Amino acid sequence: MRLKKAVPISILSTAALIAATPALAQAAGQAGTPTPAPIPVQPTPAPSTTVAQALQASSDHATFVKLAQAANLSATLSGAGPITVFAPDDAAFGQLGAVVQQLLDPANVSSATQIAKYHIVSGSYTTQDLLAQLKEKGGSMTLDTLDGQPLTLALQGESAIELTDAKGGKAFIAKMSDSESNGVIEYINGVLSPNMVAQPAPAAPATGATPPSTGDATAAPATGDAAPQGAPSGN
Repeated sequence: MRLKKAVPISILSTAALIAATPALAQAAGQAGTPTPAPIPVQPTPAPSTTVAQALQASSDHATFVKLAQAANLSATLSGAGPITVFAPDDAAFGQLGAVVQQLLDPANVSSATQIAKYHIVSGSYTTQDLLAQLKEKGGSMTLDTLDGQPLTLALQGESAIELTDAKGGKAFIAKMSDSESNGVIEYINGVLSPNMVAQPAPAAPATGATPPSTGDATAAPATGDAAPQGAPSGN
């Protein structure tokens, strides 16, 4: 019986590998390196702090917090909302001088309430929301405050928002707003003033004695062009 010549295993292995290379490459291309699944984008968590908590934590709004407390509005700032607060910083209040201490006096709670409420509106209005609405409405709009009087907003240039109060005083939104769990805080550089409404005096006692005065001893803070020196001008 004639024996066939044996082919070296090393030659067979090399030839087999060369022949198999295209197939291996094709298989590898089909399988490929496993493509990692896209990382899901985590939604931005909703804020957990209320407007009241955020203002209390601010180092620049201690006076406004005191004004809101004097006006018994703590529940409004921490309630379900939504509300938008146009919050003046301490520097703006500082320009009012002694008027601030008068507003914080319990005897002047009516004036404090009217002024504090004039800085609050119902609904959530971020700075971007206000810019979009102002551009849609031709550059001017009004918002009804919790005091019942309107606050006028106007677009200045491309992105500056000017506020005009009921007495003609001016202020500007100084930086982008913060969204909280129950509303929005807009940061402004002036104190706004409504037209102050005098509270009716109580009826005189039956004895005819003169009743004690319970009306507020303060006037609205002067703002705008008619403001005395030192009042905020919004410039």
